[in-house]
Amino acid sequence: MSDKKGKSYLTIRFEGPEVRPGRMRLDDFIQAAREFSACAKRVALALQNTPSTTEGRRPKDVTDSLSLDLVAFTEGSPAAVAHMERSQDQIQIDDMDVGERAYRLLLEGFDAVGADSDTLPEGFDLGVLLKIRDMGRLFNKGVTRIDFQLNHSRNPVKATFDPSRHNRVRQRIERPEAQKITLQGRLLMADFKETGRQIRIHPSIGQPVICQFAEDISAEVEECIRGFVRVTGKMVYHESGAPKWLELTDIERVEAPSDAMAVQEAGWTYDFWESLTAQEYARRQGVTPVADTAILYGEFAPEDWEGFDEALESWRT
Repeated sequence: MSDKKGKSYLTIRFEGPEVRPGRMRLDDFIQAAREFSACAKRVALALQNTPSTTEGRRPKDVTDSLSLDLVAFTEGSPAAVAHMERSQDQIQIDDMDVGERAYRLLLEGFDAVGADSDTLPEGFDLGVLLKIRDMGRLFNKGVTRIDFQLNHSRNPVKATFDPSRHNRVRQRIERPEAQKITLQGRLLMADFKETGRQIRIHPSIGQPVICQFAEDISAEVEECIRGFVRVTGKMVYHESGAPKWLELTDIERVEAPSDAMAVQEAGWTYDFWESLTAQEYARRQGVTPVADTAILYGEFAPEDWEGFDEALESWRT
């Protein structure tokens, strides 16, 4: 609900070369809103001493208390500003308002996680960091800064998320580990059985890689199914020295690599990962059935066939 000065409950301001006064790409805004909402929900769960990446639907009291409505999208020259409101039914006594506390700690945490300390702020765990990291994908799409302001009637909170803070979040997630391996590919199989959670990553070159993962990143894995991902972990090997599986510590959705997605040949293109039929490949390349098999013979002189019968007989024996 707005404060006495008429300010929206929460404002999110976007800046960057791909943002215009009062305008930005819809897909980028939806991505930012989705990741920010997920961050707030995960903070609320962490405050209840529940792992924020717990699978399944969120408790109704959490989702209700964090629900926001988009009420305006205005110009903040040279930026675009989204204005969010809560409903009157959500407003509770400060000490009992789960939503208010979650949003406040989330915004305060943006500065804290950008500091040099390895201590996580209140309400933060690995799941919250992963979602903040995902929000940072906007910095590859022409957004260079996101400012938040929580306009509580008594104590407003401001926060900024930019590439430097995003890099610090990544560093916190990617703690140095011995024998750490990072690879990219498409996630085409996932098994969430408690007795053996695993996924299969298909790199653009080479054999698929089986990865095992823990419950605390199950939600991230589920969001990435059928997408291009970057995974990090420790490789486990067979006694022979051949790779066995990758023990996953992190997974992140990435943009499809251009060199793997599009191959241009003779004026036609296809998706690297498309499973096309032989007929479709032929159609795209303009290949038609052979009407006269004689054209396949080529031009040969009689001497070109000398010794062929003998060679064929030796191959058969």
